[in-house]
Amino acid sequence: MAFSDLVKLKLRELEEPRFDATLSGAHARMPQQISPGYNLFDGQLIDLQGNSWKQWRSRYLGLLLPDGRYVAQAYYESCKWGMYTFDDQVIWEQDFPIHHDIVYTSRGTIITLTKEMHVYKGRKVDFCAVVEFDLQGRQIARWSTWENLKYLQSLHYPLELDRPRIFLWPEAAKRKGATPWGGNYDYYRLNSFQLLPRNALGTHDPRFREGNWLVSFRHGSMIFIMDQVTKKVVWKCIADDIPDGLQGQHAPTMLPSGRILVFENGRYRGWSRVIELDPRAMRITWEYRADGFFTLSQGYVQRFPNGNTLVTESERGRSFEITSAGEIVWEYYHPQRQDVANSMHPESFGRRQWIYRMVRYAPCFIESFLKK
Repeated sequence: MAFSDLVKLKLRELEEPRFDATLSGAHARMPQQISPGYNLFDGQLIDLQGNSWKQWRSRYLGLLLPDGRYVAQAYYESCKWGMYTFDDQVIWEQDFPIHHDIVYTSRGTIITLTKEMHVYKGRKVDFCAVVEFDLQGRQIARWSTWENLKYLQSLHYPLELDRPRIFLWPEAAKRKGATPWGGNYDYYRLNSFQLLPRNALGTHDPRFREGNWLVSFRHGSMIFIMDQVTKKVVWKCIADDIPDGLQGQHAPTMLPSGRILVFENGRYRGWSRVIELDPRAMRITWEYRADGFFTLSQGYVQRFPNGNTLVTESERGRSFEITSAGEIVWEYYHPQRQDVANSMHPESFGRRQWIYRMVRYAPCFIESFLKK
């Protein structure tokens, strides 16, 4: 990261987001074009009118399994996560800190992310790991960035912790406050995991075949596809490999077409966008950007069968659905985020008013459990 980018980042972190209490809740901008369903965020299930239908006590990284069971972490960087019934009865819980993602696999297992602390070049550093559990909560597989560090380092330019320190300037990789893993720094910050679905490219190009890993590292602004068996990187997109670059991206997802949908934060330049990337030509085939659209360190995207895209602008407490032409058809502002900020409450910029990610489930799926 250039020194000028660090300056821009620090200045951006000091800016206060814009709020408007009148925007609180859901707004149907173009009702006929909205993709139907129920939205899950922060342990709460709401309909398209913003009405709350369900709430779970564990709020972070919530995921509904095909049979209605709910898997989640208690809260951000909590040491507790578990599986619960649709009615929020505990099936199992365990003390095991996870972060950023929970994925249900076609094998009937759960993949999530954790970290392990190691002393690296005189610092206590957290290194990410991918862990797989069965549905009883037993760990059955693990892949560690620490154990594969030399191989991974051969694929990218030196990251911050491998470059000379800039004295009197805070290191961006340094964590704020204590962490459940014990490190004071984060090496990669693995922030997204997906098993590639069946897609148009995977039938003739083994790099994109179903089941390979699609992972995103915020530090270094890197997206890798890894062979599901060998765990070798078979495709990568790093920082300046595309126009305007990757900067602290989140939620890369391979679509059935074989293109990759990405929430591209623009962490250092100060504006965000959503892009659709052709991974073979390394060409952007679709892009959404708008005045004032920016989230520094989180964000999420979900593509619907009708071609619309649900975008989560996390730190603003906003999610919105757009057409392929970029028209906003539905919009939701976290009421607590808007109201608290408007009243200038001391907690107005707290994490609990963010929307880490919003995910929409089909009406028939949710209503089958609501009826029960």
